[in-house]
Amino acid sequence: MNMDQEKVKSAVSKGLPMPFAMTKAGATVIAEPAQSYKEQLVQTALVIFETIGALGEISIGTIEVVGDEKGVIMDLDTDGLVGTIFKASDEKKPDEYLGIIRGLRAKPVATVPMDRMALVDASILERIKTILQEYVGDFTERVFQNQMKNQGIKTTELHAEDVRRLILALSKATSMIVGRRKGRELSAKLTELVK
Repeated sequence: MNMDQEKVKSAVSKGLPMPFAMTKAGATVIAEPAQSYKEQLVQTALVIFETIGALGEISIGTIEVVGDEKGVIMDLDTDGLVGTIFKASDEKKPDEYLGIIRGLRAKPVATVPMDRMALVDASILERIKTILQEYVGDFTERVFQNQMKNQGIKTTELHAEDVRRLILALSKATSMIVGRRKGRELSAKLTELVK
């Protein structure tokens, strides 16, 4: 599933207005025109992967959502998703975008080796749990371990990107337990740990 930055850049020239690619492991590649949507795209991908995981790894091939002004179409596989944001008024139809996306995925591409990502001390996980305890109390260990497993995070080789992904997942999970406001508050506190 992996797409490198050059592949995403070439996708723009092939007709995708705002392409992006994300893996379940958290690797993200977003073309320059879509950079302003990065946070929303990462959160959307997380929700999609969490939902599919909760439903027992059901098979979803395509997700398409079109609003009044913008739309998004994504092609999913077992490793992640590739998609594009587009204006609802675009002359091209979503199925034409899907054809371009699938064409991009058909060829193998280089991946960024994990050793290029910054390693962090695993003690940060204990600090995360301490803060999480303030919000979910007795559910702390269960919520924490579920998200560690869902995100595929290994404590033996912890990367900064893993911690960021875990924080996002924990804030989402916490929001379902104590509400959105508290989930955002937790996210802000945890984000301070990795700045």
